[in-house]
Amino acid sequence: MNNNSKNEILWTKEDLIKASKGKDLTTKFLNDKKVTGISIDSRSIKQNDLFIAIKGQNYDGHNFLEKAFRNGASGAIVSCKKSALRYNGLFVKNTNTALINFAEYSRNRFKGKVIGITGSNGKTTTKDIAEVLFSEFGHTFATPGNNNNIIGLCLSLMKLPYNFHYCILELGMSKKNELKKLSLIAKPNLIIISNVSNNHLENFKSEEDIALAKSEVFHGLKKNGRVILNYDNKWFSFLENIALNYTNNIIPFGVKKSIFFIFKEKGSFWIKSKDFKTNLDHLPHHLALNLISILTVMKYLKLDLNKIKEKIKCLSPSDGRGNQFKLKFDDNKTITIINDAYNSSPHSLETSLKNLCINNSNKYVLIIGDMLELGPNSYSYHKNIVPFVKELKPKTLFTIGNLSKVLSDNLRNSIICKHFKNIKLLERDFYKLVHNNDTVFIKGSNSTGLYKFCKNLEKKYKLGE
Repeated sequence: MNNNSKNEILWTKEDLIKASKGKDLTTKFLNDKKVTGISIDSRSIKQNDLFIAIKGQNYDGHNFLEKAFRNGASGAIVSCKKSALRYNGLFVKNTNTALINFAEYSRNRFKGKVIGITGSNGKTTTKDIAEVLFSEFGHTFATPGNNNNIIGLCLSLMKLPYNFHYCILELGMSKKNELKKLSLIAKPNLIIISNVSNNHLENFKSEEDIALAKSEVFHGLKKNGRVILNYDNKWFSFLENIALNYTNNIIPFGVKKSIFFIFKEKGSFWIKSKDFKTNLDHLPHHLALNLISILTVMKYLKLDLNKIKEKIKCLSPSDGRGNQFKLKFDDNKTITIINDAYNSSPHSLETSLKNLCINNSNKYVLIIGDMLELGPNSYSYHKNIVPFVKELKPKTLFTIGNLSKVLSDNLRNSIICKHFKNIKLLERDFYKLVHNNDTVFIKGSNSTGLYKFCKNLEKKYKLGE
C-alpha cells in the first residue's frame, strides 16, 4: 500500500511546530482541522491537505494560498507574516528549509526499515517492484511516481505514516552533491545501486565521475547498514571500495555473483537460491536483475520469499519502462506496443534491444528517438547503437529527431528505414506505417515526445483486457 488511509492523520499541529520551529501568530493554525495529505501545488490540493507555500525560481506558492484553501486545504505553512495573519498559517523563516525540516523529523520518528534505491537506469521500476513485494510483509510506503529530487523526497517523507513497516525511496541525481543531500535526509538502512552508466554525461566529465556521484548515496547510510551492488556492472569494485568507508556489509547481486542465480532450463528462465525457485519468463532480463536486488534485501531481512511467489509471477514493467498493451484500430487491425519511452540512454537502449533479441519470436517494428543529455559525444553514442539494431534485424526502423538519424543513415541498406524530424510527422503517418499483428517497440528521451505519443495511442485505441 503506497498511501495512508484517507482519514489517517499524518501530522499534528504540535509536530509541525516542533519540526519547523514555526510560530502560530493567530493561534488558529489547524484549529479543529486535520492533515491527511501534503501538497505544494494548489491545483492538486485535496480535502484536508496541508499546503506548503514554496518559493521557486519562477513561482511563489504564497500567490496561490486563496486557491489552496478554496480547494480544501486544512492549513498552510508560510514565510510571509501578512499571509500567516490572513490565512491562519504557520509562520516559518523559509518554507523551503521548513520542508527539509519536516522530512527529517518524519524520517527520525519512523521506526521501520528504509530502503534507498538509486542507479543510472531502473530506479523507478525497482522501486515499484519493491513496493509490490514488500507489501506482502507489512504496511509499505514508496516514493509516489518518480519524485526523486530534493523536493520530491521531502514530500514523500512528509507523507510517510510513522507506523508503517517499510519505506522504499527512489533517490535520483543529475549533478554532483545531489545524492549526498538526499541520502542524509533519507538515512537509509539499506541501499541498492542498480547500475552506473553514461546517463547525464552533459553534467559530468566521464562515467567515472557519474560513479563517484552515485557513491554519495553512502553518506546517509544508517549504522550497520547494508549496501547491495550490481556485481555485473563494471563499477562494482570502484563503488565497493568507497562503500567500505561506511559499512562492511556489502552484498553483490547479478548473474556473475549473487545469493541468487539466473539460469535457463527447458527454454525457460529461472531464478534460484538455496530454498527458493521461480520462473522469470514474464520479465525482461534487466528486470530480473532488479528483482534479484530486492530479493537480496528481503533475504537479509529474513523474509520468507516463498510467500511472494505468486506476486512475482504477476510482476510487469512500470509505465513507460517496457510495459505492453494492445491497440485495435477501426478496421480491426491489432498491434502490440512496448512502451519504453519514458526515457533513454545508451545503456538502457542497448539493454532493451538485447532483451528483444532474447525473446525474438517475431520481427519487431522499432521506433527510436534521440537520447538527450549526453554531452559533446552524443553523435558517437547514437552511432554505437547501430550494431545492436543490426543484430536484432527488425522488420522496420523509424527514427525521430536529429541525433537518431545516424541509425537510419547507416542501416537503410539492410533494413527498411524511415526518418522523421519530429513527432508530429510520425503521428500523422503512424496508422499507415504499421500492419496487423505488428509488435512496435518505442524508446527515446522523454522530451522527444514519444512517451506522450504512446499515452495518446493507449488512450485512443487500447484494446480492453
